[in-house]
Amino acid sequence: MKRFILALVSVISLLLTACSSQPVDLTNKLEKYAVPVNQLTVPEGVQIIGLGEATHNNGEFQSVRLDVFKVLVEKYGVRTFVLEEDFANSELMNRYLSGEEIELQEAWEKWFPFYHTQEMAELFEWMREYNRSASSEEQLQYWGMDVQRSELMLPTLDNYLKEVDRELSKELNRIQVGSFDLWEISNQLLGDIFTPISERALTKSDYKQLQRQWSPLIQKDIQLIERLIHRMAMNADLLIAKSDEQMYEAAMQNIQSIYVSYSVINDSLLRDFSEGNGYLHFVSSSNHRDKAMKEKVDWILNQSNGPILIAGHNGHISKKNRAAADNFVSAAKEKKINVDSKMLKLTYIGELLEESYGDAYYAIGTSFNEGVLAADSKIMTDPNPPTFTIHSDNLLLNSLKQLPADRYFLDLDRAKQDEQLNRLISKDELKMPYAGSLNSVDLNDPNHRKIENYYSGMILDESFDALIHFRKVNVFTPYER
Repeated sequence: MKRFILALVSVISLLLTACSSQPVDLTNKLEKYAVPVNQLTVPEGVQIIGLGEATHNNGEFQSVRLDVFKVLVEKYGVRTFVLEEDFANSELMNRYLSGEEIELQEAWEKWFPFYHTQEMAELFEWMREYNRSASSEEQLQYWGMDVQRSELMLPTLDNYLKEVDRELSKELNRIQVGSFDLWEISNQLLGDIFTPISERALTKSDYKQLQRQWSPLIQKDIQLIERLIHRMAMNADLLIAKSDEQMYEAAMQNIQSIYVSYSVINDSLLRDFSEGNGYLHFVSSSNHRDKAMKEKVDWILNQSNGPILIAGHNGHISKKNRAAADNFVSAAKEKKINVDSKMLKLTYIGELLEESYGDAYYAIGTSFNEGVLAADSKIMTDPNPPTFTIHSDNLLLNSLKQLPADRYFLDLDRAKQDEQLNRLISKDELKMPYAGSLNSVDLNDPNHRKIENYYSGMILDESFDALIHFRKVNVFTPYER
């Protein structure tokens, strides 16, 4: 019996030793493939590089954009930076980058607040300084790819039309349903999807009333917008002569975005969303949005001189995002809402780019071991905002943590040359950090401090081609001048 016990203890000891040494063994292997960010490489033939951020409120994900962009500018001929910000906001920033006497605060005044940071300022100041000595062919450009806010698109387009064709401007101003109305209708259609107040969910009669009130007006506006698109296309030569080709093309992109804004609301009103309407409207809106962003990227790439860098949330940049739809299906089931899971399929821009460009789209995700989270609105207004620190816990991230530097770039195809890394990256569903802006989240509420709320399961090499990993990330620094 003593011999048996001793043998058993020895076996357990060996197993424990093996388990405890596994991260060390993996760290030793990662040393061969993980490199400093300024040594990153992208494969030959890549046209679009996507750079994700695991959250919208950490400064490291914003500052690394400059580090990555510098490498891409110097080694790969990238001259265009694209951001998950509204396309209609692009003009002023390009004027700032070209050296006009415009303050940075003016250039990004209408942007999402979480871009008004010291980290983003350093990126744009570097681009402006680079352009001082660059030839006209080598100038760096900025574009937004998002299409969420008609309150920006409509005045931007109107300003252009007033300069080139007053009659077209008058026609645009005959739109009956304004931006605020669209926002209100969308909120009502979302119902209780983002709030526990069940009274917000639309009843069948509420839905029908909303449909009767707004659908005829929105359909008339859509017809008006379609006529404008046709007239602008037919008069292209004249409009270009009164402005220039890029300004005309940008105006056409803006009116296409306006068309999307009205169409997504119209589509939701025409479908029977009375049961599960919030989930279905959100998925429909999200899919319209990412399809429109993809079309913006197509246009930007066509305008650019060489490959482009696009930056946004990991969810948008990733080539496959299984977890997002799964979360919606689970949430609907919890609320006992019977929605066909196929109708909850989310298709993000990264997946659309891979479908169109194949290996010419290269997606870089980001991750961390320790992250300090806070709502970005609170970061902007409160010197000591409520925060919540989360820690990642999977074998890959824990092994990267053992490396000496605070951040690394890991090309996944290269890492998969190792058999153990290949199994981990291509087969294991790893829990990866994943959070948005957190503006609707009260971090003082214990229900919002559950660590599982801020992670998403993914098979890494299905989602990304490379990973930039940080040991620790902190909240961004609000911009002060």
